[in-house]
Amino acid sequence: MTVFIRIGIAWIVVCLIVAPSSYGIQNSPTAGTLGGTIRDLSGAFVPGAMITVRSAATNQIRRTSSSGDGSYRLLALPVGDYELRVEVPGFDPYVNPNLTIALGRTVLLDVTLKPAGVAENVSVIDQPPPIDPTATATTTTIDPERIEELPVNSRNYLEFTLLAPGVAPSNTQSSAGTRGQFGSPLADSGFTFGGLRPRSNSIAIDGLDNTDETTGAARVALSPEIVREFQIINNGISAESGGAAGGAINVVTKTGTNDFHGDAFVFGQNELFNARESVTAKAGVGRPLFHRYQPG
Repeated sequence: MTVFIRIGIAWIVVCLIVAPSSYGIQNSPTAGTLGGTIRDLSGAFVPGAMITVRSAATNQIRRTSSSGDGSYRLLALPVGDYELRVEVPGFDPYVNPNLTIALGRTVLLDVTLKPAGVAENVSVIDQPPPIDPTATATTTTIDPERIEELPVNSRNYLEFTLLAPGVAPSNTQSSAGTRGQFGSPLADSGFTFGGLRPRSNSIAIDGLDNTDETTGAARVALSPEIVREFQIINNGISAESGGAAGGAINVVTKTGTNDFHGDAFVFGQNELFNARESVTAKAGVGRPLFHRYQPG
C-alpha cells in the first residue's frame, strides 16, 4: 500500500508542476472567423445553403451550411485571402473571390441570393465592413503590406507596435528607479501600453507564449521576412490572450503555399548615409566609421 501511496503522491506532484506551465502555452488567436446571414431578394432567410471557402494560397477548403435563420459561421480560418462560394438549389451561385481573413477578427459578410434563371455564376466583390462589430477589445492589425514596405532601422518588426494608438516607447533612461547596479537602465519590452509598465506585456507567436518573464520583451527574435502579420491588443484583452496587465501582441508567421516563393535581402548600414553631428561638423571631424551588412 505504501508503494501505491508514493506513486499517487508522485503523480500529484507531476500534475502540479505541469499545470502552471500551461499558462505559458497560451491559446492566443492565430486565425480569424467568417460569419453572416444568407437571404433572398425578399429578405427571407435561406436555410441549408452550402457555404464553401477556398484558400487562395493553399487551396484548402472549408464548408458549412446555413442554419434555420440563414446564419452561418466558420471558425478558426487561417489568415489570408479566400474565395467564398454560396450554393443552394433554386438560386444562382454566389461567388466572392476577394475575401480577406485578418488575425483575430470576425468578418461579417451577408449574402443575398438571386432566383435561378439562365445558368450562370454571379461573381461579386462585396467587402465586409471595416469595423468588427463583435470585437470587445481595442486592436490594431499590422498587415503584410506594412511589414514589407515600411522601413525599420533595427530590423525588429515589433517596432511597428508603435503605430498603434496608445502605445509609446518606454523611457527607462529618465527613471532613476529602473537603473541597475552600475547606473545602466534595466531592459524591458521597449514600449508601454497606455502608460502601463513596459514589462507587463505579453507576446505570442503562432499561439505559443514568447514573453521573457523578466523584461516583458520577446524571448525569440524573428526576421521580418518570417512574419506575416500581427495583432496588437491595447485593452479589453480576452481570456485567450490573457496574462498581461499591459498589452498583448499576437504574431502569425508565414506558411507554405502552392507557389514556390522566397526572399533574399542585404541589410546595409554605412556612415556615408549618416548625418554629421553639429559639434563634430564645426570641429572638422568626419563621421564615425560604421559598417554593418546583414545578408539573408
